[in-house]
Amino acid sequence: MEIPIFRYHPDPFATDAFERSDDPVVCDSCAQATHVFYSGPFWAVKSPNALCPTCIASGRAAKIFEGEFQDEYNLEEGVDDPDKLDELIHRTPGFRSWQQEYWRAHCGDYCAYLGETGADELTARGILDEVLADPTLDDNARTFIKESVKYGHVVSHLFQCLVCDKYLVWPDLS
Repeated sequence: MEIPIFRYHPDPFATDAFERSDDPVVCDSCAQATHVFYSGPFWAVKSPNALCPTCIASGRAAKIFEGEFQDEYNLEEGVDDPDKLDELIHRTPGFRSWQQEYWRAHCGDYCAYLGETGADELTARGILDEVLADPTLDDNARTFIKESVKYGHVVSHLFQCLVCDKYLVWPDLS
């Protein structure tokens, strides 16, 4: 199944935000059968069982359930465009974390979420020094990033700036 393009979450299959099912499930937003459904976080008074990618991308799911895919109070500052905020919290699949999710921003826009990673993967990509040089990180965060292991108890969530392509991380631990 072809899914919509999510600017701030470009590969939601790689990050396990969407699941595929051989047996169709019914989207609680549009009542259509789908083989692809959202399995990430969604904050609403009444939580749906399944949401299709189309209802997320259009904003229909967030509107119907009066919910958000990101907590608007856990976003990095520096984005002053209400349309970008609306796209991120109402039309972009979220990601799971041990602690509260935190979405990075850079160059006046939210970054693209690339997934969970660790220090070894950051080193293999040649970007460990780049992410550690981030002036917004404190010494504890830098230590956690150096100790992070993909799918471990200390991980790094990798983001990339959509304007300048800079990589940023957000450390997370259980």
